[in-house]
Amino acid sequence: MSVELWVAIIAGALALAAPLVFAGIGEGFVERAGRINLGIEGMMIMGAFTGVWAASIGGPLLGLAAGVAVGLVLAVGMNLVIYRLHANEIVVGLAVTMLGLGLSTYLYQLWIPSGQTNVTVQTVPRTGLGPLADIPVVGPILFGQSPLVYAAALLLVVAWAVMRFTRFGLAVQAVGTDPASAALRGVRVQKTGASALLIGGALAGLGGAVITVGTIGSFTPDITAGRGYIVLAVVIMGRSRPIGIALGALLFAFLQSFALLSQSTALTLPSEVYQSIPYLVTLVVLVITSRNQLRRLSRTTRVRAT
Repeated sequence: MSVELWVAIIAGALALAAPLVFAGIGEGFVERAGRINLGIEGMMIMGAFTGVWAASIGGPLLGLAAGVAVGLVLAVGMNLVIYRLHANEIVVGLAVTMLGLGLSTYLYQLWIPSGQTNVTVQTVPRTGLGPLADIPVVGPILFGQSPLVYAAALLLVVAWAVMRFTRFGLAVQAVGTDPASAALRGVRVQKTGASALLIGGALAGLGGAVITVGTIGSFTPDITAGRGYIVLAVVIMGRSRPIGIALGALLFAFLQSFALLSQSTALTLPSEVYQSIPYLVTLVVLVITSRNQLRRLSRTTRVRAT
């Protein structure tokens, strides 16, 4: 492959990683608080649809805000069902995913009836950083990206700082590590867990909107293509830490970008092979990471027992 193709693959990987980073950071807060959100896929696809619909009315910024809002609404609903009705959070998360997949398709068909042309909206424009974008190889990769890519990088720093230095971040970690001890120290366990889920829902909805309003400019049913579950895998691989989440997202995004662009090269493998590569490699890395974490946990348990 030529240098130009590798540059395009790496630049595309950064763009594809952005929605995974947004949703992954949100789920990182949820899991650090000792909870899990299996409704990410539903939140992301609802964010993707709502983002396009709102962007068709008021532009891409309104679309992104709408994605955040719909994710937040779904997270509020999850909190009410889990804490008020005492429902199982895994079942509730799966229900939210099924609701999001079905509702987004239904609303899309109401908005764009069969036979009509799909709506295309203005996406967030790329912002070349002046002469830096003209630097060979490095320029197109690092300095010719969408502002959303830089926003995702900034979010990583903010999330790290919040988790490490703020009272809320320390409370989240305390609740996730030992909720009983956290409660004895005055931490409101339920409120902290609910707040973490609200952050996770808002960022999952934003991640879905980034897919459509940030890059594609239109919506089709099942456009997220399982990225919500990829986000869960990325968070597990990254041990719910911002840097680990970013590395996991970049791995999947690089493989996806490679798969998309390699189909146009002289390589003659079936397209299905390229499409399956990111998911297969992510699954293998997830299995290896999970086994290593289980071994560390087993060794720690033995040491404490002695």
